[in-house]
Amino acid sequence: MDSTPGSGHPYDLSIDETTLLVTIRREFDTGSLHQDWAHSIVTAHPGPFTAVVLDLSSTGLLLSTFFAGLIKLHFHYTQHGVAKIRVLKPDLRMVRNLSMLRMDQLFDIVLR
Repeated sequence: MDSTPGSGHPYDLSIDETTLLVTIRREFDTGSLHQDWAHSIVTAHPGPFTAVVLDLSSTGLLLSTFFAGLIKLHFHYTQHGVAKIRVLKPDLRMVRNLSMLRMDQLFDIVLR
């Protein structure tokens, strides 16, 4: 199942039997697209999954709403069997903020 542009969601989803891939789109922080993004995902796709991957390769620095959603995803999916959410290619400023917030240890971060 995929979330397509125009769906009102700031992300695209790709799901196979074991992996949930969430690709955050560039327009995440525009308007109100970011509101309740993580809740929408865990409600529609509660799992279980063996892996959850969050692709941030198209984004820059994101607002605090993103971090709140990231924590929501972490708690939900780790309680349902995922060891760590993999965060792919975040902006280096995002990596710095995750580190400052001491959230970097919660995720498997793959640098750009």
